[in-house]
Amino acid sequence: MKLFSRSLTAMMCAAVITGCAGPLGGTYKTPDVTKINDKGEKQVLTDTKLFESGVIRSFPDIAIPSTHKIDLDKSVIFTSPTQTVGKITLSGGGDPDSLYRFFEEQMTANGWSMVNAFQSATSSMYYAKPGKFVAIIIESTQTGSRVYINIGPE
Repeated sequence: MKLFSRSLTAMMCAAVITGCAGPLGGTYKTPDVTKINDKGEKQVLTDTKLFESGVIRSFPDIAIPSTHKIDLDKSVIFTSPTQTVGKITLSGGGDPDSLYRFFEEQMTANGWSMVNAFQSATSSMYYAKPGKFVAIIIESTQTGSRVYINIGPE
């Protein structure tokens, strides 16, 4: 009886955990909504667009290269009354050297100070602002490159 009870508990926990993940790989998205904007044009609103714009609004001083898209299943934002921290994962076709130069220019232009950096097959760049710290990891993939941006308190 004890074994049955433990097995049942384990199965219920597994069902709850996998059920909470949602149908799309861990990110629950509502159906698309079509609206007419002020100009009378049809506009489709999707959770994906809303999530992406939320990530961009949360960190306006971190530029996203046009060659890359935010991977919403691998990105997370935590906001509290005193700070916003998170991890942004980008995937795209840009080469790692160009991305390194992009972040080097954009981070400085947005008021970040470079703490240190190294460029190799997997490059790392570290920036700081009063109260904030960013780690940027750039790696090559078979189809282009991937970028991990970790934003936290200083």
